[in-house]
Amino acid sequence: MNVSFVHFGREHLGLEYLSAHLKNSGHEVKLFCDPGLFSREDNVFYAPFLEGAFKKKNIAKQVIESNPGLVCFSAYTTTFPWAKNIARKIKDALKAPIVFGGMHASLVPEKVLENDFIDYVIVGEGEQALLELVRGLGRKDSLSRIRNLCFKEKNKIVRNALRPPLDNLDELPLPDKRLFEKYVNFKDDYMIMTSRGCAFSCSYCCESHFNRIYNGSYFRRRSVANVINELKLMKTRYHFKEVMFFDSILFTDKPWLKELCSCYRKEINVPFRCTGHINFLDREAGEILKDAGCYCIDFGVQTFNERIRRSILDRFETNEQIRKALSICDELKIKYDLDLMFGLPEAKLKDYLLAVDFVKRSKSLNRLKCYYLSYFPGTPIIEKSKQLGLLDEHDISGINEGKIGDWFHVDSVKAAEDKILSETFTKIYKVYPLIPGFIRGKIAGGRMYRYFRFMPNFLVIAMQLLIAAKNNDYRFKIYINNYLTALSKIRR
Repeated sequence: MNVSFVHFGREHLGLEYLSAHLKNSGHEVKLFCDPGLFSREDNVFYAPFLEGAFKKKNIAKQVIESNPGLVCFSAYTTTFPWAKNIARKIKDALKAPIVFGGMHASLVPEKVLENDFIDYVIVGEGEQALLELVRGLGRKDSLSRIRNLCFKEKNKIVRNALRPPLDNLDELPLPDKRLFEKYVNFKDDYMIMTSRGCAFSCSYCCESHFNRIYNGSYFRRRSVANVINELKLMKTRYHFKEVMFFDSILFTDKPWLKELCSCYRKEINVPFRCTGHINFLDREAGEILKDAGCYCIDFGVQTFNERIRRSILDRFETNEQIRKALSICDELKIKYDLDLMFGLPEAKLKDYLLAVDFVKRSKSLNRLKCYYLSYFPGTPIIEKSKQLGLLDEHDISGINEGKIGDWFHVDSVKAAEDKILSETFTKIYKVYPLIPGFIRGKIAGGRMYRYFRFMPNFLVIAMQLLIAAKNNDYRFKIYINNYLTALSKIRR
């Protein structure tokens, strides 16, 4: 069968795995992608005046002209409205069935199926379910036995049983990287996942939903041999200069990490970065990572208010543990990014000042990355926010429809006072590495911070580029090259 994937945004590993699974069974797969350059989903350069010039406006038309047998969308909550708009246009012109998967569909499958132009929803892991759906549609078989599938029958929504998560990730074919070759410069950067799921269940994170529906068994790792096999094959194909381990947390298992890093250093030997968790970074783990070529770790701190982190976010690491982990990185000269979140329930001015004070002597700080709380359907933080009077039923209904704001823009913050603080400290955090020490102290003491609200956005961007140059931040070089690559191809 001819299967079309329709996607908004950057490279999507989930689609690459689905494509590989389908192609291995003899099906044809095409990708129709809008990279979202300069859009609200672009967390590097949001520029509305450029977005219009480079927006792909004919995706629905291209899908229709390809006459697929099945059209597939994988949507986050933030991209669900875009996906619905494209799916509706396709359905108006084609009889081909449309299936939605991905995070949002897994969170609220019944809500997604209320849209009459969506025929099927796949919940959870999709490789086997999608393949069985393609086969079932081709043979016109009954779909009632396809686990993870939801569909409409006689004006009722049928939700089939959930299959257990795949026990051995090594059984999956390697991701179909060719799917995104038109949109990604793999020579600069290769993205890989060595695991699925997350060992934690933070209240705001979609991963917590999978831990609940799979009874805590969703987090699994690939074998080191399988990971290295992929990297060796793709290094031969793309000659990449850097690797990005896209796992929720790379280093949860020290024996596995030792084996991976030993093989990586011998077989791959290019710089890499990863996401980590404070609780798992001790001196030994840091040395293992450093020796293998790790140059930067991204830590999701979110807030330095321990009470909010514990009672609102369901995160139980302490500030002292954070301090120790960052000290290890400073000693080993491993750079680190810290994710900080705005719009959190009960967050106050003192919490934003605390962040400035906490990192004012950090030696290897690369970036303070700014995000805004976006509510995802069914996550525990929704009930907590409802109890605090921050959300009502109307808000929750909007969240289920994807009307939640997004991670990158201040309009996700509702209260006017919180919005002013968020705008101000977003600018402070983004330019923080260039702020002189004596000014950092004054900001942490509650002075001078107000002036940053009036800093022009173009100056913030210019200072971020200076920080990238000062830190020799390879990620920014990759971003620039990816923009140039995408712009050259999208305009052809």
